[in-house]
Amino acid sequence: MEAKAALATVLALMAACPLCQSTETRIRWTRLPDRLFRTTEERFDVGSCDACGTRFLSPMPPNERLAAYYPDGYWVGTEVGGEDAASKQRGLLEVYRRFVLRDHVRFVGRVVQGQRAGGKQVRVLDVGCGDGSFLQALGESDCVGMDLSLPALRAAGARGIRGLQATLGDGALLPQSFSLVTAFHFLEHVYPPEPVLASMRNLLRPDGDLVLQVPNVRSWQAWLLGRYWGGLDVPRHLIDYSDRSLIQLLERCGFQVVAVAHHCLRDNPTTLANSLVPGLYPPARIVRGGADHGLAAMLANLGYLAVTLACTPFALLESLFGRGASVMVHARPRS
Repeated sequence: MEAKAALATVLALMAACPLCQSTETRIRWTRLPDRLFRTTEERFDVGSCDACGTRFLSPMPPNERLAAYYPDGYWVGTEVGGEDAASKQRGLLEVYRRFVLRDHVRFVGRVVQGQRAGGKQVRVLDVGCGDGSFLQALGESDCVGMDLSLPALRAAGARGIRGLQATLGDGALLPQSFSLVTAFHFLEHVYPPEPVLASMRNLLRPDGDLVLQVPNVRSWQAWLLGRYWGGLDVPRHLIDYSDRSLIQLLERCGFQVVAVAHHCLRDNPTTLANSLVPGLYPPARIVRGGADHGLAAMLANLGYLAVTLACTPFALLESLFGRGASVMVHARPRS
């Protein structure tokens, strides 16, 4: 068994980067567990590319195993459990979610305003839409949310969002039928990324826009916490990008980058909180068998909120220096 493990390590060291194909790769961390959801007892090695800075699972898990790493309710968001998720979107929780989504809405809203100013008809596709909260907050009437999870799409439907259970490779949508395609924390879950970006470009009109967001391995959080950084989310994240490697990928796939943003109130503080107290993250807590209602759940949620608020000043500071825990990019197809 030791000889087999040693051979696997040697082969991983020799593997090319899944993003830039450089052979300047090495195993950065070995035998990482699923710290967040504990969906598996398997351990995973994370490789690093010295050429582009990308982190990646090495070796990549077989496609047939990937679904098992996603717990029930993962796609829906924080509302997992016995009741219909959409019925829980009310009160203070909904106010909070709308508040922290404002960075996404502001960034994408500027793109939409630019399209309208240019006389374009706005039509939006959100890939990996989850419960549709972003599309609802964006407020566009002509939009489609794509996801694989039926519970997530039902929750999106309760928000008035038209949902589509499909993948980009299904051919379920007509080419050049959208003015804007968005995908938040989606690209890090797929490998290889080039066909995904090709499908997104195919769905865009020639003068359309693309907005992507991924965790940023060049963040201060990632540098300080290393193998314990929540943005790695082993084993669900197959490739973890830096802001630079994401831009390089987009340019290689025929896009021109227009704008980049590192500040994200929804994702950056929570990534740090998930690094420090992964068991308090509400979906993970419930999947691990924690309370999903009652006083115990309320106290746990308040504890997680307190940690997230305590993490916010650091998350804001790293964003100001262009090292935020996530990076949001606006790009357009090159003609």
